[in-house]
Amino acid sequence: MIRAIIIEDEPGSRELLGLMLDRYKEDLTVIAACSNPTDGIISIAEHKPDLIFLDIQMPKMNGFDMLKSIGNINFEVIFTTAYDQYAINAIRTSALDYLLKPVDEEDLTAAIEKCKERMVEKRTKLQFETLFNNLSNKNPLDKTIALSGLDGISFVKMCDILRVEANGRYAKFHLLNKETIVVSKTLGDFEEVLSANQFFRIHDSSIINLNHVKKYIRGDGGTVLLSDNTELDVARRRKEEFIKLMPKQ
Repeated sequence: MIRAIIIEDEPGSRELLGLMLDRYKEDLTVIAACSNPTDGIISIAEHKPDLIFLDIQMPKMNGFDMLKSIGNINFEVIFTTAYDQYAINAIRTSALDYLLKPVDEEDLTAAIEKCKERMVEKRTKLQFETLFNNLSNKNPLDKTIALSGLDGISFVKMCDILRVEANGRYAKFHLLNKETIVVSKTLGDFEEVLSANQFFRIHDSSIINLNHVKKYIRGDGGTVLLSDNTELDVARRRKEEFIKLMPKQ
């Protein structure tokens, strides 16, 4: 049985999430519901939960700062948030979960199932280190992304990713050291978070690291030559935007 705590400053959202979680009572029980981070910290110390549902935007102390103040995070976290793209990107690069308000039932079910998987893998500490690093680090080259591959979670520096290739329902990451990591997500699942960190989708089948562009060869859409001498086609409809973003040669 998963023992969970809700930390949410909005009474309506807190009550609604509690009612939604009641449908999962065979697997999960809510042992406390807190209206602010201070009470949340006390409740976590007292109850030692397996999982917390944590609102990001709260007065005086946000959810991220609350977690930093705890230090030893030995529980799972599912963040809840209104639309905040910077925070969402940081969460996604850490392979952690979030729910957009108002919370959708299917999204909640998926988040709980993924939480169960993470409990088996026991990688939470490294995932939170990645999250805090990415939140504090404005330089895309110094950020890290957590990739849930077939053999577990790999933590990879953004600067070490050369390109990402579509591989059916999977995405294949090509690293500078010639290693590859296959992730059970599509290229589209990574496009937004990578685009915010100096990557660009040049084709339906490829996202590239703009810092590793060696040469652009003009043509209908053109061809890009990467630092490892890989040549990739640029889709005609993406050509103009790519040229604007391309490093000066």
